[in-house]
Amino acid sequence: MALRNLKPWIDCAQREGFAVGAFNANTLEQIQAIVQAAQAEDAPAIIQVSHNALLYAGSGNATLGLQYMAAAGKIAALSVEVPIALHLDHATESEVVQAIALGFTSVMFDGDGLTFEENVTITRRLREIAHMNGVCMEAEIGEVPKPGEEAFDAAAIELTDPDAAAEFAAATGIDTLAVALGSVHGMKDKSVRLDLERLQTIRARVSIPLVLHGSSGVTDDDITRGIALGLCKVNVATQLNKAFTRAARAILDADQNLVDPRKYLGPARAAQIDAARERIRFIGAAGKAGAVRG
Repeated sequence: MALRNLKPWIDCAQREGFAVGAFNANTLEQIQAIVQAAQAEDAPAIIQVSHNALLYAGSGNATLGLQYMAAAGKIAALSVEVPIALHLDHATESEVVQAIALGFTSVMFDGDGLTFEENVTITRRLREIAHMNGVCMEAEIGEVPKPGEEAFDAAAIELTDPDAAAEFAAATGIDTLAVALGSVHGMKDKSVRLDLERLQTIRARVSIPLVLHGSSGVTDDDITRGIALGLCKVNVATQLNKAFTRAARAILDADQNLVDPRKYLGPARAAQIDAARERIRFIGAAGKAGAVRG
């Protein structure tokens, strides 16, 4: 089916106590793996594209990358019978506008580095554009750093302030709010514990669905507890990349003379399907395709 606006799914997840998975994709094989996993689990799923994925797809040109990913996402959604959304993650103002014009059905503006007032002003303007085009709008309050790209002190991470979150959500009219609870992008082991008390306070003050970034490094127990406390969209990237890369490496290590990329990218795709299916089941989205269709 055609790409869908994910807002009704997230609202359903909030009512019923599960989460929708947003799975990062950098390659065609990863896009295919996401929708095939969703089909196998009869679940809604979000193909999620980061700024760096745009640069990769466009050989350094983010605008070209947006065009590639928009086209691939539309075809992938049409290849399955479950609801699929295409989400642009951590994007600039210009990228958000371009993505909406190209048919992305969900966008996130990253106002990191702006003042609170500037973030509100730009986010509100982009939300108006998104809503005029039937697109879901996400934004973030707080900090979810990424190791390797920036130095950070875990104790000094700027977690989401509940009062600021409530003020930001009310002032911008966004559909979903990404909150910083201690998670970190790009972590390869599951060792982070979330500030669940903070999440509970935010949930009490913010009525819109909440989003967890950096879930690959968060303990499964805390993800489960976080969903019970109101996390409705869970982003997964590194955990899938690990499965994809591990499978490709095993094939290449076993045959040093292998030169056909289909021989290792195919198994890598299959491994990511399995990993995405496990996450879909884990967050409670399996079997929910019918529910989110309304």
